[in-house]
This record gives sequence, C-alpha cells and structure tokens, in this order.
Amino acid sequence: MGRKNRDLSYLKPFCFYCDKTFKNEVYLHQHQKAKHFTCQRCFKKFSSCDSLKNHVESAHHEVLTKIPNATGDRSDIKNKIFGMQGVPRVEIEKRIRKGAEEYWTKILSAQYQLRRKENKQRMKQNREISKKENQQDVKIDNEKEEIEQHEYNPEAKPISFDLDYEQLQKQ
Repeated sequence: MGRKNRDLSYLKPFCFYCDKTFKNEVYLHQHQKAKHFTCQRCFKKFSSCDSLKNHVESAHHEVLTKIPNATGDRSDIKNKIFGMQGVPRVEIEKRIRKGAEEYWTKILSAQYQLRRKENKQRMKQNREISKKENQQDVKIDNEKEEIEQHEYNPEAKPISFDLDYEQLQKQ
C-alpha cells in the first residue's frame, strides 16, 4: 500500500503579507523581495520593509504607509517581518490550527464516505436476502394452496376407478 501523501502545507513557511506557502524560507525571502519589498517607483528590491521605507523616504521624498501587494490588515509598515521572523505567534498558531482542522475534516469525511458506502452495500445485500425469502414464502404459500385444493373434501364425489384386476394381472 505505501504511505499516504499528506498535505502539510500549513506547517511550511508562508508569507505573512499574502498567505502564500513556500517549500522553504529561501523561496519565501525571494518572494518577499520581489512582491512586497520592491519600490513601486524605481522597482529596486530590498530585503526588508525597513530598507524599503528608508529608500522611499530618501530617494523619492515620500512616506511609505503600507507594504505593497499585501492583504487588508497585514499591510501595516510597523510589522518588522523578514521571512518567518517577526510573524506574530498568534498568526502562526491560527494557521496551524486551521490546517489541522482542514486535514482532519478531510480524513473524517473520507472515513464517513467509506462507512456510508459499506452501509449501502449491506442494505443492498439485506434487500436481496429479503427478496429471496419473500420468493421462498410465495413458493411455500403456493404449495400450501395446492395441497389445500387436493385435501379431502367430504362433499366431493368419490373418484371411481373401473379397473379390471384380471386384465392387469395378465399384463
């Protein structure tokens, strides 16, 4: 049979800003540099949000208020995140809990489907057995009716056999 290939992506490094999952932290760093720590005016890449913020203030004389390409409430510039470092523990635990719930829901759902399939097969077998029993009951009822038809009836005329015993002995 072999070992099942389990989806453990919720345990892998993920981007805090957009929730994308990565094979390892090297790919996560590359992603953050390319998508979240890139200057929107000159497209220069930086390794952290602090470096990007300093660059925007000194080179472009603007104030960076949010991380580019970040989802909703995670775009705050105050978050000091580099890879998985600085990601709030609550977020990591929430992600692990959610992934574990999805995994176990999937497993339990598969077990439920298997039990349901087994129950359907069992019910089908029971129906076939009861059908055979009904057929046997019908045969028995038919046989009883035949027997009842041939039972002794005192009002019926006696059956007479006109046999010549002498002729039967000769044969």
